[in-house]
Amino acid sequence: MNEWLTLSTSGDLLRVAADELVYAEADGNYTTLVLADGDRRLVTLQLGQLERMIAQQMPQASQGYVRIGKSLIVGLERVRYVHPGKGLLELRNPAGSKYELTASREALKALKEMLERNMK
Repeated sequence: MNEWLTLSTSGDLLRVAADELVYAEADGNYTTLVLADGDRRLVTLQLGQLERMIAQQMPQASQGYVRIGKSLIVGLERVRYVHPGKGLLELRNPAGSKYELTASREALKALKEMLERNMK
């Protein structure tokens, strides 16, 4: 059974299945969720709050997400290309759509090393 992330405000409620979240990108007190179907949802949460909610509401699936620097949470299964020197991260959704993101060299180097360790 799929785990769900439920985000509720006074005016609305958003439910996201664990396998639907491609990445989340912070912008101050807001975070944009990018979903596998290409949908983008802006929520009134800081990235740290979202990170804690993922861990609490989706304990098994949360292992498949990683915080990259100050502004991104990405689904590890979506990572296709990492180039720390260029600060470039490429993700793909199940339909094959490509997302090119930028992050700090240090954060991407740590991600690359983590993915390399998991290969062994």
